[in-house]
Amino acid sequence: MRRRSVPWIHRYSRPLIGGVSIVGAILTGYLTITKLTGGAAACTAGATDGAGCSGVLNSPYATVFGLPLSLFGFLAYIAMAVFALSPLFINGETQKNLRKSLENNTWLLLLAGATAMAVFSGYLMYILATELKELCPYCITSALFALTLLILTIIGREWEGLGQIILPMVVVAMITLVGTLAVY
Repeated sequence: MRRRSVPWIHRYSRPLIGGVSIVGAILTGYLTITKLTGGAAACTAGATDGAGCSGVLNSPYATVFGLPLSLFGFLAYIAMAVFALSPLFINGETQKNLRKSLENNTWLLLLAGATAMAVFSGYLMYILATELKELCPYCITSALFALTLLILTIIGREWEGLGQIILPMVVVAMITLVGTLAVY
């Protein structure tokens, strides 16, 4: 019997998701360290009032529960990297069942995480455009990373049907929005 060819995106989606997540973690880690040390971000883009990125990063929207918002982004990116890459460290030859189980379980975690990150980033882009009226390349890049993670998660595997992804996405999106509006 001939094996069906696996699309390239299904073979490489986990490393791609892991790579984007690691770069996102570096970006948000930099912003977190900058915020915690009281430094200024290396950026003057879009400074309508001379503040640029620092104005955005020092706004009331940049802190949640007394902690830098970028710290939560850093933790989200790290979690996504772990979800994406952890099955790749399990030997598929000797521990096939464990790897398959971990792959299946982490896909749902990736879907939930990517959905929450994309929805929250969309909200932050709205705040950036309407309330802060600044251009923050770090913020926009992180939002694009979140959207990329969602797209890669959706197209990165063969889902059993749309219902398998739509319902979890809607539930996570609603929880994210309600939680966001409760905090802000």
